[in-house]
Amino acid sequence: MIRSHEPRTADPSTRGQALVEFSLVLPILLLLLLTVGDFGRLFASTITIESAAGAASETAAADYLREVVNAAPGPVPTVGYTRVHRGAWESVCEEASALPNANPGSGGGECSGLATVVCVHDGADPSCAEAYNDVAGIPAECASLQPGARPSNAQAGGAETSTYVEVRVCYRFSTFFRLAIPSVGGTLATLGGDFFVERSRVFTVADY
Repeated sequence: MIRSHEPRTADPSTRGQALVEFSLVLPILLLLLLTVGDFGRLFASTITIESAAGAASETAAADYLREVVNAAPGPVPTVGYTRVHRGAWESVCEEASALPNANPGSGGGECSGLATVVCVHDGADPSCAEAYNDVAGIPAECASLQPGARPSNAQAGGAETSTYVEVRVCYRFSTFFRLAIPSVGGTLATLGGDFFVERSRVFTVADY
């Protein structure tokens, strides 16, 4: 005997339950996806800022050595330090101004969103207190770039001092979203927002 089988149809209540479960899980999945995306963006931005600071310090060290050779046997003139500093902050702009919250400068001017401090540790650099690449000022979160925390031109190393260039860069990274969630005490804690990436790199000037 051959029995015919009628096609089974899904129970409407089952379909409704699946839809409710999906609606509950979807926000969590989206939150995880955005969090992973933000973490990846922050990691990439940190690498870019670190690389920019390192490249700028190396560029400034080479420029300083060139100024020393040109000024020999006298000291490096003030305009020489200006050229060294300019080469450093321009290097930072070239490497990192494509990041979000940063913008290239116009007409060869300073870029924005990449607060930069440059200092030649030779005991003579008159511009170590200068800041570049942030027309809006240095954010309070950039602790090492605040006026009272900027480096001096003093050399380190005791009896065997060497001349070196220091470059500090601070960048504001913004997440995709800012979600306020209740904490145990009942107040709202912000998940996401702005993170400030600070990097400092030094490069020793060649002593031939």
